[in-house]
Amino acid sequence: MKFQFKQFGLTVCTLWCAGSLSLAAQTAAPAPGQPAPAKSAAMPAVPTVKVKPIEINGASRKVLMTLPGVNAAVADKIIAGRPYQSKANLLSRKVVPDTTYAMIRTRIYVIPKLPAKK
Repeated sequence: MKFQFKQFGLTVCTLWCAGSLSLAAQTAAPAPGQPAPAKSAAMPAVPTVKVKPIEINGASRKVLMTLPGVNAAVADKIIAGRPYQSKANLLSRKVVPDTTYAMIRTRIYVIPKLPAKK
């Protein structure tokens, strides 16, 4: 009886290892000179989400806080620094750090405000 349990354990271990190796072989990169494997039709394409850009001269604090890396304090600094002539003013006026600007630059735009007529 003891031998049968050992044999069963070895069989399960062997099958599990073989399955793991098979999975690793399927996900491994092709060898140099070998064509890349075709994508499986069973895997659907990942949908891309279109995000509406935000105009920073007119956006509310709540809307600005939807941007990545923008918390309440940063949103308040953006609002206090208005009006902006370009989105690069966020960097030149040191309103947001470089890392935050890198995350939001594709999600914002500016409609320059013209000076008031006298």
